[in-house]
Amino acid sequence: MSSKGLLRFRNITLKTRLTMAVAIFFVLSLGLLYALASSVFESALEKLIIARQSSLIANAANEIDQKVELRKNALIRLASDLGSDDIGTEKIQSFLAQHHSLDGLFDNLTVFDLQGELLANLDNPATRGKLNISSRDYFQRVLKQKRIVISPPLKSGISGRPLVVICVPVFDPGGHMLLVLIGTIELTQDSFLADLATAKIGDRGYFYVVTTDGVFVTHPDQRRVLRSIRDMPDKNQISDNALAMLDGSLTTNDNTKDESILSYRRLKSVEWLIAGVYPTNEAFSVVAKVRRDAVLAGAALLLVFLLLVWWFMYWQLTPLQRLRNKVNGAEAVLPAAQANTHYPKDEIGDLAKAFDDAMIKRMDAEAALSASEKKLRLIADNMSAFIGYIDYQEKYTFVNKRIEHLFGLTAQQTLGKTIKEISTPDFYRQTKPYVTQVLNGEWTCFERRVERYGYWEWDRVTYVPDVNKSGKVDGFFVLVEDITEFKRVQDDLTRSEKRVRTITDNMPAMIAYVDASERYQFCNRSYGLIPGLQPADLLGKTITEVFGEETYLELKDKIDRALHGEKVSFERYAPERDIKRFLQYEYVPDINTSGETLGYYSMVIDITDRKEAELKLAASEGLLRTIADNIPAFVSLIDSENRYQFVNRPYEAWFDLPLSKIRCQPVLSLLSGAMQQEHQVHYKLAMAGEKTEFETEITVAGRTGHYHATYVPQYDGNGKVVGVNSLVNDISDAKAVEQQLLALARFDTLTDLPNRNQINERMEQASARSRRTGRLMAMMFLDVDKFKSINDSLGHHAGDLVLQEFASRLKHCIRQTDLAGRLAGDEFVIVLEGLNMHSEADMVASKIVQAMTTPFEIEGKPLMVTTSIGVAISSEHNSNAGEMLKKADEALYLAKKAGRNNFKVLQLE
Repeated sequence: MSSKGLLRFRNITLKTRLTMAVAIFFVLSLGLLYALASSVFESALEKLIIARQSSLIANAANEIDQKVELRKNALIRLASDLGSDDIGTEKIQSFLAQHHSLDGLFDNLTVFDLQGELLANLDNPATRGKLNISSRDYFQRVLKQKRIVISPPLKSGISGRPLVVICVPVFDPGGHMLLVLIGTIELTQDSFLADLATAKIGDRGYFYVVTTDGVFVTHPDQRRVLRSIRDMPDKNQISDNALAMLDGSLTTNDNTKDESILSYRRLKSVEWLIAGVYPTNEAFSVVAKVRRDAVLAGAALLLVFLLLVWWFMYWQLTPLQRLRNKVNGAEAVLPAAQANTHYPKDEIGDLAKAFDDAMIKRMDAEAALSASEKKLRLIADNMSAFIGYIDYQEKYTFVNKRIEHLFGLTAQQTLGKTIKEISTPDFYRQTKPYVTQVLNGEWTCFERRVERYGYWEWDRVTYVPDVNKSGKVDGFFVLVEDITEFKRVQDDLTRSEKRVRTITDNMPAMIAYVDASERYQFCNRSYGLIPGLQPADLLGKTITEVFGEETYLELKDKIDRALHGEKVSFERYAPERDIKRFLQYEYVPDINTSGETLGYYSMVIDITDRKEAELKLAASEGLLRTIADNIPAFVSLIDSENRYQFVNRPYEAWFDLPLSKIRCQPVLSLLSGAMQQEHQVHYKLAMAGEKTEFETEITVAGRTGHYHATYVPQYDGNGKVVGVNSLVNDISDAKAVEQQLLALARFDTLTDLPNRNQINERMEQASARSRRTGRLMAMMFLDVDKFKSINDSLGHHAGDLVLQEFASRLKHCIRQTDLAGRLAGDEFVIVLEGLNMHSEADMVASKIVQAMTTPFEIEGKPLMVTTSIGVAISSEHNSNAGEMLKKADEALYLAKKAGRNNFKVLQLE
């Protein structure tokens, strides 16, 4: 339009322009509505036609399935009768002759022996012994599979007509395969598929059947029967992708008006698909007539509407003209003065008031938004972690002040720049894979070690994709947390575990762990002091195997008490293995959270010196004083009136009194709290002639520790109890070691995974739960491929790092409710519970194999590490943990034999 024409259009009154606009809008809306309604109608009609066609296909498929199943069941019954008697070749022919009633189902029935020789022929007995089918595929399959087999469509060598063969194995009563019964069905048989080839959908629609390999079984065009869809392609055939599907519908299109609706469905009884073709121009013929009628009706309606719009717009816009004149002649009123403004009581007044209200709300909203942004910025800038947002072009659009610590740049210097621009090439190269991953819509979290300001720091980086409503990634949120302190604590924990082992090996006591089967699972280095014995000799052996039957019988009562949850403490003289020492034993039961005793901890202290001191004490009071005052224990003699008659030097530190203030004082006046009650109970027992022991907490010189007290009766020459000898030993260190041993006995110190003890316990629990719930469980036995060569080439330290990384990746591949543990060396076990199907175990095994394909970072160098996995699946009736572990070991051997870096699955019977 020229400038003059545009000026003339603007000079037209608003009423005229609005009328023209509404008229144009109505025409466009009517056209759009017509197009939309037509599209919706066609879509609904297409769905209806497809639904009807799919129903026809389903009915036809069900009918064919019934026909096939009828024939299969007839052959199975016939084979069952044939195998129930021991009959010869002539009797087999006679047997077939008795079943001419099956002619309506089969074109012929034949019987072959296992070498493929024809033994009987229902229609042509003269061919017996003249035909051998041992080389034919369907015969080979039935011999191999020993179950019913339906051949692909074949061309008859006699009649030249298409047919299929149903093969049924014949078994004797003992289950041995004797014969093969074959029923032949011509595809053009009237009772089978002949009626399908002539059936119609509408006037020009038709049906056809094709195998999942793409071979036509039946088709209105007889030239296509037994031919591949790839040899005679057309637009109405099923695609290669659709051959693998169960059912579906689509509209064929070859860029002409000759389109068709194609629906297909897979048969249940045989690997065939039935398809129906319905031309769209026939299906949608009713739409063309409806379209013509709608165009005529719409044109008439448009003329009437235009006249009404013209009159109505002229009438309605008259008040607006008056409002325009009023606005042009009045001064603008600020929204803040709205309270003093009077508005007309009509639509125009409401419009003016609504506009002022909207302006005030907008100003308030802008102020609130500004305050919210300032608060958000204040919170973000004061967080200890870095928070940012990076768009899909890898540009920073939001960062908090933590960016200055990470890259030495201010927020203003960072905004608008890409990751590559503000980072070093090495840093960007390491970060790029994770950026690509999150921009593909995947939540990503990783850790990195970075040198900043001359110090090494650890970061935990989290990338969260920002996915819009259309499913596209606009960018991603970044959270960078400083985990340097966490890593330091983690390293300290590792060193602490090593220190515990060092402490245990250097304690002046023999410390061991014995499981519920009374076998040694742990022992410290002190056991090497026993003549002719090394610590490694104890592991896995019983007490009888190590120390002899006589020693075991002597200790059996104490062992039984410990395995029943009782803490046991006793002393004995040990003559076995030339030890010949006085020993003090402490048996502490290992009780799990369920209250079950899994074993016990044994701490054996050499008390020979103490025993000898006690003997010397009886012979010489002076020697007793010297010894008693210099041993790290509290030694005393309490008389029959419960008063101290003798105390050694350590009592001064306990009571903070000189020995002269302690002697002859009532014991209860010096003791306090719970110690009074414990002393009184055990004092009475000792005065009654019973040796008694107990443990308590005592505060000495401001330090509270654990102490073991022994009360021994003191007899006079007549055998009367005249007092009590008290010996109180400091066992605080032993208590600390006891707690550390509880942790060491259940977890592997290298990988922090459950060790063999805990694995055995939890496997049995998982097996019990599987039997109780009836759900499947799986057990995986896996190791590191060629781990010995890694140790030999890189050293044991590198091997330990490989095992730690291997264990870490295992934990990320399983659920929190599953178990991953280390048996020994590079052998690991995984237990999966609550499975619904076998494929879930396959998915986890595949995930683990895939997780190991990423190179390990070992001492700054990449190392390719693979794993082989043996998987055992429980059966409906068997989930025994021991059998599953053995079956998983067998599967691991198969995986190794298959070339490693894979997994094999076996199921319990």
